[in-house]
Amino acid sequence: MSRKPSARSPNAGGCDFPADPNLAAGSAEVFWLPALLPEAFELRPVMAASEDTVAIPIDLARLPHITVRATADDERHSRWQVGDAVHQFWIADSNISVATSYVVLLPLDAFTELRALAILRFWRALVGRPPGEYAHVLPPQTRNRHVLILRALDGRSDGASYRQIAETLFGFHGSKADWESDPRKNLTRRLVADGNHYMRGGYRDLLHHPLRLPRRR
Repeated sequence: MSRKPSARSPNAGGCDFPADPNLAAGSAEVFWLPALLPEAFELRPVMAASEDTVAIPIDLARLPHITVRATADDERHSRWQVGDAVHQFWIADSNISVATSYVVLLPLDAFTELRALAILRFWRALVGRPPGEYAHVLPPQTRNRHVLILRALDGRSDGASYRQIAETLFGFHGSKADWESDPRKNLTRRLVADGNHYMRGGYRDLLHHPLRLPRRR
């Protein structure tokens, strides 16, 4: 069987996040834009009154396990890991070396609920409390289906027919007539179609699970 050339994503060669090209994908620290990842939020420094007893000045530079990257316009994108939790936030200020009071920019949009949960988890980490609910975890059934999507897409990109993919993934064996009426035929086609959708930019849908937005036409 001759190998088909791999399909290229329309965004091939570019990223929606700053990344070090010298690092393997599994080792790179990914910094997402707040417009794409609802859990990435923006902090803005404010002047807190000296008599303000509820203000919590934060010395971001002293937080353990924090990584800070500077953007071209001198903003700071930070990634703070606390246990298994990762908090990502932008700071429109180059001076993060002193304790400062901050406010959070919370857009009222389709992702407000997820953004608010991320901010609450961040605050809990700051005050030493358990992180609480994490709504972004994919259920096991969904994760398993995405594994099948990746395997089906890999097979199709490598030149395998839908029937060959079904034989490998679902153990189909039968004649051509059996294949035409077997439900695994449509299942395999749907997996490949979903894989193509994610490969062409639809992977961003996973960033705001469990919210579903209408697909753009």
